[in-house]
Amino acid sequence: MNIFKEPIHYDDPLLRIQVLSFNSMKICQDGWHFHPQIEIIAVRSGRMEIHTPAEVYHLQAGDVLILGSCQPHLDLRKQNEVVDYVALQFELEAFFDSNMLPYLYLFQESMLPLVELNTLFKDSELRQQFYSTVIELQQEHQQKQRGYELAINYLVKKCIFLLLRHDNMGLLGPSRSRSINDSNLKSVFDYVEAHLSDKISAQQACHLVNFSYTYFLKYFKQIMGISFTDYVIHRRIKYAERLLLTEDLSIAQIAEQVGLPNISHFYKLFKRHHQCSPKNFKDTMIARTHETTGLGPMITTE
Repeated sequence: MNIFKEPIHYDDPLLRIQVLSFNSMKICQDGWHFHPQIEIIAVRSGRMEIHTPAEVYHLQAGDVLILGSCQPHLDLRKQNEVVDYVALQFELEAFFDSNMLPYLYLFQESMLPLVELNTLFKDSELRQQFYSTVIELQQEHQQKQRGYELAINYLVKKCIFLLLRHDNMGLLGPSRSRSINDSNLKSVFDYVEAHLSDKISAQQACHLVNFSYTYFLKYFKQIMGISFTDYVIHRRIKYAERLLLTEDLSIAQIAEQVGLPNISHFYKLFKRHHQCSPKNFKDTMIARTHETTGLGPMITTE
């Protein structure tokens, strides 16, 4: 079968989610396709089929479906039957705050193909709550009232929470309380936060927890779901966001202050996280502030 990579377009580069609403009689949409983003489908009315190489999912009003990253799939519906449904496509990592990172590894598909989570929707309570959350998210995105970005961020997190809380089958791993606040890594987090403007050494972090270098890197990734290097970059970019919005500094000065003095490298890492440049990030956020406070359009100068 021929499979193509479906392009995903974000209306807002600072909100890395595509929200689509369909009301269609089309028999087949675009053939077999995939995309790196996770996809969630919620059917409002009508019937449709979602095919994966391993299974066929028959969906009707009130049903939901999760498709993992790069999962090949095909959506079909009967001829002349109107199907009304919502599709969310997003990068999961973009919605994980620092305090959520210990759960990220549960959703990394090296451990579990996310399509297997659909068996949880046999629980009618979970299915109804999950469906309502997806529909509410689509409405927030459509209406774009003040603060809708906060609502979408919250509702994506709620979807993650619902899956975790209702995973009575242990698909996401056995229930375990691995607190990062009272364990070995607390001193590492403190060290990183105190040295965001400086060189941060994995070797120094190893000494703080009295681990060997190799064991520390493996332990950190197992607990946090990302590597130590990626965690440090994540914290540096978050620091850069704060500086962009609260300090009157040049991009070069901010890059220096967050420990990424090579400005081209800083731009590359920032764009990897936000799909836009630091300047575009700042301009967009300031423009939003002017729009929501009634101050009128922002005037920018190069």
